[in-house]
Order: sequence, then structure tokens, then C-alpha cells
Amino acid sequence: MGITKKFLNMFKSGKGEEGGEKETEEAQFRAQKVRYESFLTALSEGDLDTRWNAVRSVGDLGEPFIEPLIRGLRDEYWIIRRGSADTLGKIGAPAVGPLIEALHEPGDDVRQEIIRALQLIGEPSVGALIQGLKHSHPFIRRGSVQALGILGETRAVPQLIESLKDPDAMVRYESAVALGRIGNPRAIGPLIETLNDVKEPVRMAAMATLCSIGEPSIEPLIHSLIDPNEDICHRATLALVTIGEPAMDPLIKALGDQNPGIRKGSVEVLGQIGNTRAIPPIMEALHDPERSVRIEVVKALAALGVPAIAPLMQVFRTGDAMARTSSMEALWMLGQPATTPLIMVLKDDQSDVRKRAALLLGEIGDQKAVDHLAGLLTDENVAVRREAFEALEMIKKRTAQ
Repeated sequence: MGITKKFLNMFKSGKGEEGGEKETEEAQFRAQKVRYESFLTALSEGDLDTRWNAVRSVGDLGEPFIEPLIRGLRDEYWIIRRGSADTLGKIGAPAVGPLIEALHEPGDDVRQEIIRALQLIGEPSVGALIQGLKHSHPFIRRGSVQALGILGETRAVPQLIESLKDPDAMVRYESAVALGRIGNPRAIGPLIETLNDVKEPVRMAAMATLCSIGEPSIEPLIHSLIDPNEDICHRATLALVTIGEPAMDPLIKALGDQNPGIRKGSVEVLGQIGNTRAIPPIMEALHDPERSVRIEVVKALAALGVPAIAPLMQVFRTGDAMARTSSMEALWMLGQPATTPLIMVLKDDQSDVRKRAALLLGEIGDQKAVDHLAGLLTDENVAVRREAFEALEMIKKRTAQ
């Protein structure tokens, strides 16, 4: 009844000229009224083809058909929902308010078509959608966020950043996704804070957006490696690993940072990225004054695998005591791939090198080293002979187990 009254008022207002003009207008009104009622009947009672033709035929008639078309967005058939959305998009600005109110619909299929209609309307919908971010209904806030993200609306970035703190988790999630679609660097700081959100999907969406923003995110993420909140540190690490190659140079530069936490975190990320270009700068960090950094260096070199063995063996043979110790641990973590290089130094001129190689081969426990270690049992150096014997015993014990 409300729709009919609205229709009558729209077509009756402004009418009332004399004579033939009045009769013409009345005839037009009657024709429009018949068309309107036929459309309502087709939409509510017609078969699929009838409903489809109806929703496609009324885009030029405007506002009186908005509410029935919005009902068409709830149709059981996708093609009717899509046709209703397309027609509402043609009607334009007058449909914006009713479409935003319709975002309270819980069904994603309906909301998808509402957002499509708003997207088709474009610029006239932006202001109302920004206002929709403050609506009391969380579904309307969520839908407004989604639409602004799809529109790529840069003007909405401050409001979308604010929506990262919305009490509804799905609104926060969609805000992070929308900011990813827009890709504005202003969101980086708030998105990093969102890495600590209480909901995992929100945290993951924020991390994905930081990755999609890419290079502008790298420096802030590196500084987040020392955030007091461990969740933020952890997800900043994952984001940098995901960004990958573009983060390499900033991370290598950060190995010289005054803060040991940043040095440690940067080594960890470089190890996880797995690019062998990082090996030389990480090797230099074997001399870092902070033990926690050196421990991370060992892990990173082990993670980088076989390409790290040659530089590690060089330090193993000629490095200072601190670097040698770290290189030994990394070689031990590498395990069997390090066996052959260690066997090759069992005949080194330096007895200390032979002794440490025997020790490591025993720890690694590779059966391939047995004959070579047996040859050291007659070594001229008693410490080497003892270490070779211990290594053989360890390998024997592991083999038995």
C-alpha cells in the first residue's frame, strides 16, 4: 500500500493543466499505473522468464520501482537477483538509500547483488556508504565497507581505518580486506596494530593486506619485529617472509641496526625467505656481540641449506673461536649434507680442525664417516685419536638403536 501511494503521489504531483494537456497527462498516468501493477504481478506471480523480462524493462521508470526491485534481489534465482541489481544500477542515485538499508540482509548472495548495484551507481553512492559505516546494524556497516573497498574509494580510507576497531569482528575483517583493495599506505600503521586482533581471520586479513601493499609496508614491519606484543612480532615476520624478495635489501640493511632485536628478527626472516643471496651478510653476523642474534644466525644458515655449507666450512677452519662455535652448530643442524665436507678436513694440517671435524661427524652420526674416522685412530695427536674413538662409538650406538 505504501509503495502504491508513493507511486500515485509521484505521478499526480505537478498535474492539473487545462484541457487536452490534462487529458494527456491522465492517460499517461493510467498507462504508468497499469505498467507498475503489471510489473508487481509479474515479479510476485510470474514464472522465471516473466520475472526476468519484468526486472529488465523498468529501469527507465525510476523511483517507484525501487522497492519492488529490491525485493527482486531476494529472488530464489540468481538471474533475477542479478537483473534486479542491474536495473537498480540504472535507476541510480534514488536507489542508494534503500540499497544501503537492504544490506541488513544476512544472505551473502543477496548482499553481493546489493553491492553490485551500488558499484554500478558509483559516485552517487559514496557519501551514503561512508555514512553507512556508522549505522547501528553491523550487517549494514559490513556491507558499506565491502562496497567502498570494491569501489576502491580512497576518500573512505580514514573511515575504513576507524572501522578496523569496530566492535563487530566481520566489520573489522572486511575493513582490512577493503583497505587491501584500495592499497593506501596510510593504513599500514593501523593494520600492523590489527595484527593483534582477538580474532584470527581479522589478523590474517590485516597481514594479507600488508603483504599486498608491499614495499611501503616493509620498513614498518621490520620495526614491528621488536613490538612488545609477540603476536604482532610473529605476524610481522610472516608478512615479511610472504613479501619475500622485495624485502631482502631492507632486511640485509637491518642486520646493522643498533637494536639487537631488529638484527635478530631480520636474520630470522632472511632465513625463512630462503634466498641464498642472504648468506654472505648472515655469515658476517656470526660475529654479532649478542648471543641471541648469533643463535638466530645459526638457525638461518641451517635453514638456507646446502649453499651455506661452503662458507660455514671456511669459518670452521679459519674463523675465530666465537664464529667457529656457531659454524659448528649450523653444520650439525644441517646434518648429513655436511658429512662429505667434514670428511674432507679430517686430513687438515691443523689438529684442532681434525678434532672438531671428528666431533661433528660423531654428532651427525652418518655411517659414511666410519672408515674415515677409523683412520684417525692412529693420528699423531692424542686429542684427535680420542675424539675419533668417541665419534665411532656414537655412530655405532646410533646404528644399533
